[in-house]
Amino acid sequence: MDAGGGGLFRTDGGIKVSSGLDIDPEVQEAWSRVRNGETTWLLMTYEGKSKLKLMASGSDSGSELLSCIRDDQVVFGGLRAKSGKFWCLMCTGADVGGLAKGRAAAHKNAAFNALEGTIAELCALSKEEFGEQLEKLDL
Repeated sequence: MDAGGGGLFRTDGGIKVSSGLDIDPEVQEAWSRVRNGETTWLLMTYEGKSKLKLMASGSDSGSELLSCIRDDQVVFGGLRAKSGKFWCLMCTGADVGGLAKGRAAAHKNAAFNALEGTIAELCALSKEEFGEQLEKLDL
């Protein structure tokens, strides 16, 4: 048995493993606009296999946000509810392949960590499920 604490859950202060996800600086600018009330939500999508870029942002209702979601893509995002609370979003479309779904699952925490100040997550496996959950929020 390794007493050094290596492996999956390092306790020895060793090298930290990166998720390998690069997030476009434009995402942070858009998130700042959500945080200060200029907009209500933002969505990110993949550019290649390991970079997230800003896909859309807006100030309108959940229907505008939902219109940007497709079942053939993975989307991450964040929003501000009327209560003033900030939520992380993830929708892995129903038509997304298994490898892309696995990659998205591995990148989820890194994507959410880029959106500071969030208190909860809204995650779905299809546009339909995402819309149903979105209706429950006070947008």
